[in-house]
Amino acid sequence: MTKVLLVGLDGATWDIIKPLAASGRLPNLAYLMRRGASGPLRSTIPPVTPAAWTTVFTGKNPGKHGIYDFQELNPQTYEFATVRTDQHHEKTIWQLLTEHGQRSVILDVPFTYPPRPFNGLMLTGYGTPRTPGTVFTFPRDLRQRLPAELQQEIRVALPRHSFDRSPRFIEEWARVMDGRQRLLDYLLKTEAWDFFMVVFSITDNMAHVFWTYVDPAHPNFQAPQAEMYRNALLEAYQQCDRLLGELMEAAGPNALSLVISDHGFGSVRPRQYLFRRLLQGGYVTPQSTMPGPQAGRRLMKLALEAYLRLPILREWAKNLRPKGRNLVKRSLNKAGMMPTEGNIDFSGSQLIPTNFGLRMWVNEQGRFGRGIVPPERKETLLEELEAFLLSDVDPIKKTPVIRAVYRGQDLYHGPYAENCPDVIIEYENMFNLYDPAPPTNPHVEGGHTLEGILLAYGPGVRTGEVTGGQLHDIAPIVLHALGHEIPPDMDGEIPHGLFTESYLAQNPVRMGTEAAHLPDTEVGDGYTEEEDSEIREQLRQLGYL
Repeated sequence: MTKVLLVGLDGATWDIIKPLAASGRLPNLAYLMRRGASGPLRSTIPPVTPAAWTTVFTGKNPGKHGIYDFQELNPQTYEFATVRTDQHHEKTIWQLLTEHGQRSVILDVPFTYPPRPFNGLMLTGYGTPRTPGTVFTFPRDLRQRLPAELQQEIRVALPRHSFDRSPRFIEEWARVMDGRQRLLDYLLKTEAWDFFMVVFSITDNMAHVFWTYVDPAHPNFQAPQAEMYRNALLEAYQQCDRLLGELMEAAGPNALSLVISDHGFGSVRPRQYLFRRLLQGGYVTPQSTMPGPQAGRRLMKLALEAYLRLPILREWAKNLRPKGRNLVKRSLNKAGMMPTEGNIDFSGSQLIPTNFGLRMWVNEQGRFGRGIVPPERKETLLEELEAFLLSDVDPIKKTPVIRAVYRGQDLYHGPYAENCPDVIIEYENMFNLYDPAPPTNPHVEGGHTLEGILLAYGPGVRTGEVTGGQLHDIAPIVLHALGHEIPPDMDGEIPHGLFTESYLAQNPVRMGTEAAHLPDTEVGDGYTEEEDSEIREQLRQLGYL
C-alpha cells in the first residue's frame, strides 16, 4: 500500500538549492530533480509561517481557516494578539486520515500546538510555547515511551540559548539537528505509519540570521566572517538533504515522497521600510512622548531613516547579543521611536499596519473603534495608496521596491474573509544569483518571498517540471495518493504535470461531498499570558516583532 512522506524545508528557495545540487552537495534533492517532478510552489499572500503551514495541512485559504499572520488585530482596541492556530475550525490531513483508519506521524510542523487527539503521534513545532508544564506531544506521555537516551529530544526543535550571529547559534542548531536525526531514526524503525510529516526549520532560521552573507550584492558578502556564516546556511541545506535521504530510504520505493517549503527566501526591504513609507505619505501618525504630533512624526521618522539608510547602524544592531538587542528595542520603544502599535496614534492615522509590516487596514469609520476614514473615501484612499507604494524605486537596482499591492477582498474567500486586511504588499526580490557583478546594495536584508519549492517522487509521478503548484494543493495531493476523496471545501487541486496521464487514468481524482470542517466546540481557547509572552519572544528573535 502507498505511503506518503512529506518533508518541509522551511523557507527553502531554488536560488540556494539549484547551485548546491549542481555542485554535488545535495545528492538527494538532485536525485528528485532528475527522476521526479519539481517546480515552484506559490505561498500564501503574505508568505508568513502560520498562514502558510495552516494552508498546507488544511488545503484551504486564510479566508476559510482564519489564520492570516502571527497576530490578529482587535478593531476596537487596536491591539495585536498572538494567534494560536488551533482556533480555526478546519480538519487537518492527519485528522482526515484518522477517520479513514490510517496512522500519521507528525514532527516539528509549525503552528500545530496544542496537539489534538488523532491516530498517530505528534511533536509540535515552531509556535509552541516553551513554558513549564506545557503539553506539546500526542500522546502526552510520548517522552516516557522513548528510550532514556532519546527522552531529552522531546523538545521544540529550535535553539534555546543562542539566536544571533555567532558560532554558538550554529553549534546549537547542530545539536538540535543531531538529536532530530536520532529521534527520526528511532521512530522510522519502531512506528507504523501511512503518512509521515516532518518540517526542518533550520533553513529558515539560518537564512534570517545569515542571508546578507549569501547575497553577493550585500556588503556583508565580503565581511571577514562571511565565509563561516555563509557556509553555515549552506551546510543547513546539506544537513536536511542527508536526513531526506534517510527518510526516503526508510519509507521505501512504494512511497510518494514530497519535499516542500512554505515560502521562499530572498533579498527584500526590512520590515521597518513600510512604516517609514507610510510616515512619508502621511498615512500614519506616531504616538510620541514629545509634545505635538509633528514632533512625534519627526522623531520616529528620524529613527527609521537612520536605521534604513545607514547600513553600519543596522549591522551594529543585528550583531548585538540577544539581551543587548532587546534592551535597545525596549529603550527605543519607550522613547516613541519604534513603529509598534503602542507608538501609533490611531485616532489620527488613516492606515493600521501590522507589526510585521506586510498587511494593513484602512482605519474606517464604523469598522474600527477610532476610525477616521469615511466609507465613501475608502476606495479613493486605496487607489492613492497603491500608486504611492509602487512609485518608490530602489536607488541601486532602479526597480520598484514593492513588486505588487494586493487587495484582501481579491485574495481571500470564506467565513473569515470579512476580517482580512484591506491591503497586502509583496516586496521585490532583489537577489540575483546569476548576475556576475552585482552592484553593492546595502538596503536589503533576508526575508520571505512568495515562490517556494515543490519536489515529488514515487509511484505515478511524472519526470519533469510541475507548474502552477500552490500550498493549498498539498493536502489534496496527500489524500489522493492515499486513495481518498478530496473534500469539496478544500481550495487545492492536483498540480498540472505532477502525475502521469496513465496513473491518473487508473487513479482518477475523486471529489467528496462532506466538508472537512470541525464543530465549533472543538476550537481552542488561545494562549495563557505566560505562553503568549514566550511566543512573542520567539517572534522577536526572528525579527517578526
